[in-house]
Amino acid sequence: MIIYTISMPAPHSHLFHVRIEIMRNETGDVLLSLPAWTPGSYMIREFARHVQEFQAADNEGRPLPWRKVRKDGWLVAAGTATCVVVWYKVYAFDLTVRTSHLDGTHGYFNGANVFMYVHGHTRESLTLHVDPPSGWRVTTGLAPLPADPAYPHRASFQAADYDELVDCPVECGTHRVLTFSVDGVPHRIAIWGYGNEDEARLLADTQRIVEVQRRLFGELPYRDYTFILHLTDGRGGGLEHRNSATNMVDRWTFTDQYERYLSLTSHELFHAWNVKRLRPAALGPFDYQAENYTRLLWFVEGATSYYDDLLLVRAGLMSEERYLQKLADEIVQLQSQPGRRLQSLEQSSFDAWIKFYRPDENSINASISYYLKGSLVCWIFDMAIRARTNGERSFDDVMRYLYQRYPVEGPGIPEEGAVLAAIEAIGGSDGGLRELYEQYVVGVEELDYAAALAVVGLEPHWQYRRPRHDSQPPAWLGINWRKQGERTVVASVRSDGPAYVAGVYADDELIAIDGWRVNEERLNHRLLERRPGDTVRLTLFRGDALIEVPVILAVAPYDMLSLAPVAAPTAQQVQMRAAWLGRIV
Repeated sequence: MIIYTISMPAPHSHLFHVRIEIMRNETGDVLLSLPAWTPGSYMIREFARHVQEFQAADNEGRPLPWRKVRKDGWLVAAGTATCVVVWYKVYAFDLTVRTSHLDGTHGYFNGANVFMYVHGHTRESLTLHVDPPSGWRVTTGLAPLPADPAYPHRASFQAADYDELVDCPVECGTHRVLTFSVDGVPHRIAIWGYGNEDEARLLADTQRIVEVQRRLFGELPYRDYTFILHLTDGRGGGLEHRNSATNMVDRWTFTDQYERYLSLTSHELFHAWNVKRLRPAALGPFDYQAENYTRLLWFVEGATSYYDDLLLVRAGLMSEERYLQKLADEIVQLQSQPGRRLQSLEQSSFDAWIKFYRPDENSINASISYYLKGSLVCWIFDMAIRARTNGERSFDDVMRYLYQRYPVEGPGIPEEGAVLAAIEAIGGSDGGLRELYEQYVVGVEELDYAAALAVVGLEPHWQYRRPRHDSQPPAWLGINWRKQGERTVVASVRSDGPAYVAGVYADDELIAIDGWRVNEERLNHRLLERRPGDTVRLTLFRGDALIEVPVILAVAPYDMLSLAPVAAPTAQQVQMRAAWLGRIV
């Protein structure tokens, strides 16, 4: 038996106090480790750097010798002790969905940040005691245990094993809790912070999201569900868990930016099916000390990104027009990344640990997002399946097929061939879908957006965001800028643009064009006066050196897209579009 107790006696210190009691019937050393990463966020983050004041003793309180054996491992010389107790503190002052945060207003923690695991005992059931300050409540997705009269402020929970303990974040404080049920399954929203939220609207819309996702899969895969919602000053993000999610949005999101909350909530909830139950075999059981590689992140994140907004349309929470504009914007975003010609979806998935969470000025040229391209590729597969089956099947059926084929208690989705096999099982195995898979998932072929749009009676209309007055193509430098105080600085240089060839660098500061001082706005106006093929002289500071770089301007790529109905859609196209985007009553 292993019992974890976490307390926060001095919240302003930002220190969680952790105690682990290990009852055992063997002798010898006890090895404990703190995870180096947290599931759902694929980067080594070295959580052990926040541990301090580690101690160990036996059940009689006699100190036991210990030593660190690696950066995240503590070895206790336990001898014949039948009970080993360790204590330590964890500094927690990083307010993100994947870390932990303790201050005078609340205590939020992810298990991977604060709870060491005992090697050889991660499959055992565990007990968690949470001792918050007086007046604070405790909310988590873990199964509650009966209250102990001896500890009136304590909240206790049961976890089936260490994986479940880590996968159920905990919110402690004076937060509000809103509740609703779907199919008799209780759901709650724990809200820390205040802003311009409308609680009744938030509650009703969140319930609608749950209902439409349950409709897609046919069931709710959990006994209850907890949304932990942090209202902050500008920070954002989300992280999925097996029967909960932590979402963080700006506190003033709930008027003109309300769809951000809806999209984020839809995305993280969808993960309760796709990645938490329907998961790649490589993602569990976890190795918490090292990278867990998979080439399928494009599917678990890409399919989830495809459905997050699509299901809002079907739920009546987003208009078809708005959804199509967002789809168009995603296409523009991918087409603006030269890295799409170099890195495949499988490669992007595998290299998430070293690339996706560590972008730099060259990322746009060398890589793509498995979220973004994965979503677009799932959409293209959806359109292809609908076309090949005359609308009788869709990517919805692929998701259901995989969900039934690879249950949570099984080994997970095999790395090689399983997703393609499901797509062919639903859409046909004559080779057409396999070719798309080889081109778009394994390879780096350009996506055929027009063919996919035609299935539902739409067509792309490419335009320029800043057109010339004479309707000729505008001139282009191929530079992305950022403001740095009062300065305009090169953020990145596109490898398919003329500035890259001319030798403009990231971090160069823009001073002038052709001898005239400019900032980004003025530069854009000056470029509209030039034509492709013209040479301009950029004056830049590179460090402390003032330099001049001549650049031969190129034809600008289109940077704006709208998706419009074809002039005379067929009855089948109209039917396909209604089935794709139709609201579920």
